[in-house]
Amino acid sequence: MSNPLLTSLPQGGARETAPAGRPMHDVLRSDEVCRDLLERARWPDGPVCTRCGAQGKASRIATRPGLWTCRACRRSQYSVTSGTPLHRTRLPVAHWVRLFNMVEVGGLSPTISQVSRRFCVAHLTAENMLKRLDELKSEMPQMSARLDRFLREIQRGGASAAPHAGGGQNAV
Repeated sequence: MSNPLLTSLPQGGARETAPAGRPMHDVLRSDEVCRDLLERARWPDGPVCTRCGAQGKASRIATRPGLWTCRACRRSQYSVTSGTPLHRTRLPVAHWVRLFNMVEVGGLSPTISQVSRRFCVAHLTAENMLKRLDELKSEMPQMSARLDRFLREIQRGGASAAPHAGGGQNAV
């Protein structure tokens, strides 16, 4: 499935880049684009089942964006946030990626009030967002480092990352 905000280039795994001249905050408004970035950061070699650990056996559920099912154990449905500090937060994935971009790539240290205003969320939710972002960075440093790299590459207008390798992209 091709992203409307990212342009595919042929060869070498079809690398994707941000459109030239498009502001970073516009690119990160789309949940689809942000979910794709998180998926590539968490699963560089394709989705891994959170139940059985199978890799390359995942299928997207066509009616539920961002949800995967495992063809190996046939019992697990999971998303990119499953098993992470972002699980069950009820916030759009784009909020998390934009906050990560603001803190890590932008080098800002926003206050709870600034996060609350920027994302139009309650003060308590903003506090929770900052706490969970810190947990994500400490519990999943490799995922955080890859996401940071992808966001910096998009900001420069360079190549992001190759899409997931192999199968597992089929919709159920």
